[in-house]
Amino acid sequence: MRDSEPGTTDSGDEGVLEAARAIRPYLRDLVGPAEAGTFDRRIADLLTGPADAAATVAALRALLAGHEDTAWFLGRVLADRPLYRPPYQQSVPQRDISRPAGDPGAIGADRYVCPAGDYVWYRPDVGTRVPNCPDHGAALVRG
Repeated sequence: MRDSEPGTTDSGDEGVLEAARAIRPYLRDLVGPAEAGTFDRRIADLLTGPADAAATVAALRALLAGHEDTAWFLGRVLADRPLYRPPYQQSVPQRDISRPAGDPGAIGADRYVCPAGDYVWYRPDVGTRVPNCPDHGAALVRG
């Protein structure tokens, strides 16, 4: 489990913050290219704004809940407590298929974060180049 942000209680607060960081690479698909830039800027501003954790969480929760597809994303991230992974990085059990012996579970993608804490990206495979933070240009670090 990841450490909670200072001032949060992890009664979902950390999940909301993680969802906001993790949704940013998926916004073009979730809200469309026309809205993605504005939506992303609003999330980035909230994540890097003044440090009132409760107000930040409330504003991010309202923003993400305000669009059907981002609300779905937020709900799926919160349901993945304590890992809080994007829906696309969660393994989904298959119905009516018995599990083979051992642990056949999927291998999780590596998580990369901006050192400033406002962007999270999951590497889909080892052949994919790790991008820089879109806000700071800093190299993302594994974590």
